[in-house]
Amino acid sequence: MSLQLTNKDYVNILKFYKKNIHKSKRILKMTAEKILNDKLCKCIKKVDPVNESKSIAICTSAIFNRKGLKRGKFTCKKKRTLIINKQNNTNKNNNKTKKQRKRS
Repeated sequence: MSLQLTNKDYVNILKFYKKNIHKSKRILKMTAEKILNDKLCKCIKKVDPVNESKSIAICTSAIFNRKGLKRGKFTCKKKRTLIINKQNNTNKNNNKTKKQRKRS
């Protein structure tokens, strides 16, 4: 299950990259997504232009996964777009305790 980013998440992204924080929620979201999308596309082109799937995996790990974000669909063509979600850090199976059978 993926969660949508909140305004606080977008503010944290802009603070991390030392950018101005706008009061408008729409502009805040657009600038944060633009920064991450540009960073992803530049990284993919620099890492390995021949093997694109390998470079996508490396750049996704470096840019999104370490910050607790999950990358969705993206394009690096004329109009760059990106969908970002939060990672769900809770594991449902951790809450359940397993009962072991006694063998005789």
